[in-house]
Amino acid sequence: MDPSQLSAFDDAQRRGWSLLKELVDSLEAGMSEADIAAQARSRASAQGFDRWFHPPEVQLGANTRNTDIWKTPKAGNVLAPGELVILTLGPGHADAYADVGTTVSFGRDEPAIVEHARECVRAMCGFTSRWKTVGEIYVYARAYATNHCLDLLSPRSVGHALLPKAGLLEAGFPQSAHFVTWLRRHQVHFLNPRRLSGMWAYRPLLGDGDGAAAFEEVIYVVDDEKRVLGRDSVEQIGTL
Repeated sequence: MDPSQLSAFDDAQRRGWSLLKELVDSLEAGMSEADIAAQARSRASAQGFDRWFHPPEVQLGANTRNTDIWKTPKAGNVLAPGELVILTLGPGHADAYADVGTTVSFGRDEPAIVEHARECVRAMCGFTSRWKTVGEIYVYARAYATNHCLDLLSPRSVGHALLPKAGLLEAGFPQSAHFVTWLRRHQVHFLNPRRLSGMWAYRPLLGDGDGAAAFEEVIYVVDDEKRVLGRDSVEQIGTL
C-alpha cells in the first residue's frame, strides 16, 4: 500500500476512536439505539468525517446477541443501567475510513464476557503474521471461544478486509469498499485459504448465555511489517 494511504487509514482509525469515546461518554439511561446512532452521526463531522463506510451499529441489552446481517438501530430499545452496549462505527471521508468497535458495561462493573471479548481480539492480533492464512484467524477465534466455554456468535465470519480507494472502488468510496467486503474472499471465515496481506478488521462476537460482547480492531500486515492501525501499542487494543 502507498505510504500516504496507510497514513490516512491510521489517522482515520485514531479519529474513529476519538469519536467512539465521545459517543460512550454521552451515553445516558433512556437513550434508544436510534438516539445513540444519531449522536454518532451528528458528532462525526467534528472528527473530519463526512460520509460512512457503514452506518453506526448500536446494540443494547438482549440485542447484543443479535447476529443479523443488518443491525438497524431500534427506536424502541432503550438503555437501562446494568446493560451491555455494543457500538460499531465506520465513519469516513474522501480518502480513507475507520472501522472501530467496543463494548461498554453501562452503570456496573464489567462482566467476564467483556474481558474475554477484549482478550480474544488482542490474541488474534498477536497471532497474525504474513505466514498465516485468513482462515487460520477464524479458527483461532473459534478455539479461544471453545477453550473458555463461550459461544462464537459470529459463525459466518469474524472480520473482513479493508480496501483502499483504487480502481472501481473510487466510485462511491468508501461505501463501495464496504459492499465489496460481502464477497467471501474478503471475509475472515473458515474456508478462506489466502495468506494474510493488507488491512483486516477483526470483530469476534462472543457470548456466554447471558450477554455478548465484541471489540473491533484493524491490523495491517505486509511482508515483515505488522501494526494495529490507530494504536501505539498492543496494550491499547480493546480500550478507549
